[in-house]
Amino acid sequence: MIKPIASVKKLFVTLSMSSDLPEYAIGDEKRLMQIMLNVVGNAVKFSREGGISISASVAKSDSLRDPRAPDFFPVFSDNHFYLRVQVHFEYT
Repeated sequence: MIKPIASVKKLFVTLSMSSDLPEYAIGDEKRLMQIMLNVVGNAVKFSREGGISISASVAKSDSLRDPRAPDFFPVFSDNHFYLRVQVHFEYT
């Protein structure tokens, strides 16, 4: 959905999905899609040149700890995982 808009602006878009992502997940698919489209859409909207690189992986427990949110203690289990999505702007 994003690539046609990016190509009009002559931006390249790359997607990298880590091999540790589960093949299936149960969750709010529409909300996740809305968030992803908003984040990546803004990256395309505010980029003038270069491209956007999107990477998705399972977040590691130590990388989830946010000192600004002292009440957030991520707990991993066999049935849950945290998805980390990063969007990088690349200029040529």
